[in-house]
Amino acid sequence: MSKNKKISRVDQLLEMAWNTTSPSRAISVAKQILEISPGNTDALIIIADNTDDSEQRIGILNQALDSLEGNEEYSPENKELMRLTICERIAYTYFSLNKFDESLSYCEKSIGIIESVSDPDALENYDDMKALYYRILIERGEWQKILAETMRDETHNLAWAYSRLAAAWMTSPGNTQAVCANMFWDAVAIAPEVPFYMLGYLEEPGDDSDSQEHEEFGFALMYYDILSVSEDFFHWFTRGAILFGLLTNRFDGREREYVLDVIDTLGGYEEYERMSGIIVEGDDRAVIEMLAANKCLSE
Repeated sequence: MSKNKKISRVDQLLEMAWNTTSPSRAISVAKQILEISPGNTDALIIIADNTDDSEQRIGILNQALDSLEGNEEYSPENKELMRLTICERIAYTYFSLNKFDESLSYCEKSIGIIESVSDPDALENYDDMKALYYRILIERGEWQKILAETMRDETHNLAWAYSRLAAAWMTSPGNTQAVCANMFWDAVAIAPEVPFYMLGYLEEPGDDSDSQEHEEFGFALMYYDILSVSEDFFHWFTRGAILFGLLTNRFDGREREYVLDVIDTLGGYEEYERMSGIIVEGDDRAVIEMLAANKCLSE
């Protein structure tokens, strides 16, 4: 088979492998590609993506990384983008195995690549990698490092907001509520539904929900464990979410009765009654601004 025919055949098979919904079919086609083009990076990534065993997946992804060395099919920038694609996958896989040191290493490599290339596709992955980066630091209990990083971070997104909130709580024992109250309301303002996903008061968005809802649920799924950094933090966070939910009519019927009992148990009922007399109506942002202005959760 001539070189051009090989390239054409590989391209056809790659399209088939990427588009199939059958994992076994994708692996079978990818293996056909490797017979024509040994060490083909895309084929190895496809096999890794369809491999259930995480340790095996990491091994295959490392083969894909090795295949990039000396590969003349890619321009230098495209080679870096492929390296980014692989490093991201390895970082997530190690995280799923609770191997946080290894995950952090590949996460940092991914962020370094994103910051070194001028490609808009790579920049789209920056927030996801920073979210994973902060999440690993939370697992490692590196609270001071999180605070230092979030102070420098110009991207004020969900990961930034919830990471600095947890870190501030853990580094200010005995004086946490006054320090963290505004951080909590800042976090809620970015995506008001996220606290309710984290606490299980909202179900997973359906297939007909928009992409933002799915992204917010995905973030909540990844970050809900921060609620376990301390029992006091969990109770305080729950109190804030219920207060906001009650004032924005997010609870109905029996659920409302239940959360009223919960907020009373958590010592926030008087605060709820006080704010009920101040806030008559308003959208989420207006309510959040009123709660922050009245120093709710500060005591």
